Amino acid sequence: MKKKLRPAFAAAMLALLCVFGLSGCGIKDAVTPSESGGYVIGFSNFSAGNSWRVQMEAEFRARADKLVSDGVVSQYYMTNSNNDVNKQIADIQDMIQKKCDAIIVTASSPDALSPVCEQAMAAGIVVISFDNFVTADDVTSKVGVDETEFGKAGAQWLADQLGGKGSIVILDGIAGTSTDTMRKNGAMSVFAKYPELKILGEAHAGWDYDQAKTAAEGFLAQFPKIDGVWSQGGDMTHAALDAFVAAGRPLVPMSGEANNGLLKAWKQNLNKGFDSIAPCDPTSISASALDTAVNALDGKLVGLHTVISLPVITSDTLDDYVRMDLPDQFWNYTILTPEQIDALYK
Repeated sequence: MKKKLRPAFAAAMLALLCVFGLSGCGIKDAVTPSESGGYVIGFSNFSAGNSWRVQMEAEFRARADKLVSDGVVSQYYMTNSNNDVNKQIADIQDMIQKKCDAIIVTASSPDALSPVCEQAMAAGIVVISFDNFVTADDVTSKVGVDETEFGKAGAQWLADQLGGKGSIVILDGIAGTSTDTMRKNGAMSVFAKYPELKILGEAHAGWDYDQAKTAAEGFLAQFPKIDGVWSQGGDMTHAALDAFVAAGRPLVPMSGEANNGLLKAWKQNLNKGFDSIAPCDPTSISASALDTAVNALDGKLVGLHTVISLPVITSDTLDDYVRMDLPDQFWNYTILTPEQIDALYK
């Protein structure tokens, strides 16, 4: 029998916590839907290069399809610039020309994408920046978890596990993205409190399994003693764990994220002394960004900062979220239905 999504969990995801920032907070005049009876939405993604981003796109599409069937949205466009900043700018300019009512953006570059988002705002278009934020505050809302707190949560847990001393390695995400910067800043603010905690090496591995496996193997070859791994999550912690196992090295505490590959490996290695912590940046954040856009178009109160609650998985709650029946690429905080999950992964 397939394990069903927990009702309380699904409800919690649908009731994501919104915290309204004082700056930019206000009520926008409601927008009249297009002649076909619904809003026209643009979605600008910069990459589908890892499993989180693939599922994030699927969550957006599922929510958008539901809004189309409900008559709220008449049409939506989805683009992926494949990490090409200039293409993403051109994609958004095309959405402006198409007279989208709202444009939802996860930015390849916080600075480079700001001007075109401001251009869209000047054209009267609702702009929602999510996941990787633009620098500019001249947008309707920035939707996401507190990425600085994400970094702090894993770093503090790791420092506590090591008693505030030891030698660690660091696996970062995609260089230049706001998520990478904020998570790293959060972690370093914690590590600065522990002078006996030494950072042996660090590498940007793009939240990707293969890149992180290569980086972890390099660390293991270079350093005979590693006491812990601070990872920004994605598929990277699972890769690091596999690298330690393959090298026959003692398992050490490693911070992570709610990726099913990690959760499965975590469960399988609990009796070998492995432990982790998994703050969650839900893939459903794209659906939350879309809901925020619709609220703004409807004239409802939308703040500049819409902060999504940051759930955290520990060894005590691991069994509530791990899905042994699903592949490693699955992300365990989701609002996809079981049928949608099957279509994506089976």
